[in-house]
Amino acid sequence: MRAVKRVAPEALEEELRSLPSRIAASAAAALGCEAMLAAAREFCPVDTGALSESIRVERIGPLSTLLVAGGGGHVNLRSGREVDYAVAVHEGTSRTPPRPFLLQAVHAERLNLAREILASTAEAA
Repeated sequence: MRAVKRVAPEALEEELRSLPSRIAASAAAALGCEAMLAAAREFCPVDTGALSESIRVERIGPLSTLLVAGGGGHVNLRSGREVDYAVAVHEGTSRTPPRPFLLQAVHAERLNLAREILASTAEAA
C-alpha cells in the first residue's frame, strides 16, 4: 500500500515534525490486533474450545503487544483445570506434532497490521 500526500514546501517542516507522533499513535491504536486475535482463534485446534477462548492480546508497553494463549484464569470445562497446555499444543510434544496457531496468525496478519498503521497515519495528517 502506498500513501501519498501533497504538501506545500512551506508546510513540509511541520509535516515531517508531526510524522513520528502520528506513526506512534497509529501503531498504538492498531496494536489491539483484533484481526490477528481472530486469526489465532481460527487456526487454534479445538476439542473443548477452552484453548481458543483463552487466546488474548496483552499490551506490555506503548508499542508492544503479546498474543497469548492459556493461563489467565481460563478453565477447561471438561477437566476443570486451568488451560495450561497451550505450549504443548503450539510447540508439540514427543507424541504430537506442533500446531503453531499463534505463529500462523502472526504470519497471516502482519502485513495487514502494517497496512492499517500506514493508512491510519496517512489519514491522521
